[in-house]
Amino acid sequence: MRKWHLLWIAIPVALTLVTTSCGRKSIGEVNGKKISQAEYYKVLERMAVPITQGETPVKDPLGRLVREQAGYLALRMLVDRQIVLEMAEKEKVMPTEQEIEKELERQKKMPDFNERLKTLGYTQDDLKEDIKVELAAFKLLTKGITVSDDEVKKAYQQNLQQFTVPAQVQVGLILIDNRKTLDEVQGMLKRGIDFHLVATQKSLKLPNMPQGVGGVWLRQTDETFKQFPQLWQTLQKTPVGSVTSPQPMKLPNAQGQVVDGWIIFKVLDKKEKLVRPLDEVKEDLRRLLMQAKSKRNLGRELMQMRSQAKVSFEIPRFERRWQEEMKRLKEQMEAAAPAAPTTPTPTGMTP
Repeated sequence: MRKWHLLWIAIPVALTLVTTSCGRKSIGEVNGKKISQAEYYKVLERMAVPITQGETPVKDPLGRLVREQAGYLALRMLVDRQIVLEMAEKEKVMPTEQEIEKELERQKKMPDFNERLKTLGYTQDDLKEDIKVELAAFKLLTKGITVSDDEVKKAYQQNLQQFTVPAQVQVGLILIDNRKTLDEVQGMLKRGIDFHLVATQKSLKLPNMPQGVGGVWLRQTDETFKQFPQLWQTLQKTPVGSVTSPQPMKLPNAQGQVVDGWIIFKVLDKKEKLVRPLDEVKEDLRRLLMQAKSKRNLGRELMQMRSQAKVSFEIPRFERRWQEEMKRLKEQMEAAAPAAPTTPTPTGMTP
């Protein structure tokens, strides 16, 4: 069961729009030549970035990533955030400071919280602003809906597999596509040469194949082990710090041809199968169940509010684009509006 997400399209960069007076400021230098703030924001405004729906990249009918100007997406996101907060204020479901602090403390307990915050360049105050909007959207969507502890427990038991983390093994690996290299690798390892050094020098390099010192985590449920269960058994039997014998494997060679090859693993760490306890997932599960009960099409309401909002931008090309987009949106919503039913019909579930 996946975590609920906000209803707007998110962008992977933070963007603050500035007035023209900022053009007199500089934010860096290259060989003594200043980089103006105006240049910096101009690049950010025009930068093409992939757009996502929640955490899922949006693709066109041909499977290509859909990209958009970061500046315009940032403005759309800010508009939607403000609309959500206004809706929450009007319906008296605005998150309280206590609720925001409680959610912040809950998120602090998640793995790698500080690392993720640092990666995003967020302060806790920045995160609290996001939490405020997320809670507002959630409270609007689930207004008047409750879920009992018994319902949460039942859903947990029925979906236990969703909360089960399979056994994992962290490995370093060396890929070999010919007998000569295999003999060289085995000789180097027998002489006590460091495994990572051997991998750096001798391993076949494949696209998306991790080669770092930290190795890669493999799960028992990975597709490879479904096809080759004996390979998982070999890794399980190999002690941490030890190296496996060469394992036969079909590999693409330097010419892109599939050939008989070998893979040698060094087991770096192991984790047993783990079932996340109910107390740990209870709140996320409760929110999912509340959202599933909702009959409110908040996405459509947000589009309606967006089309009616008095919005203006000081960047002319974005202002023109917004007005054109809102014109099309109004036409689409009018065309899609159903005729008044003669009998009541249930509202569709929000995707």
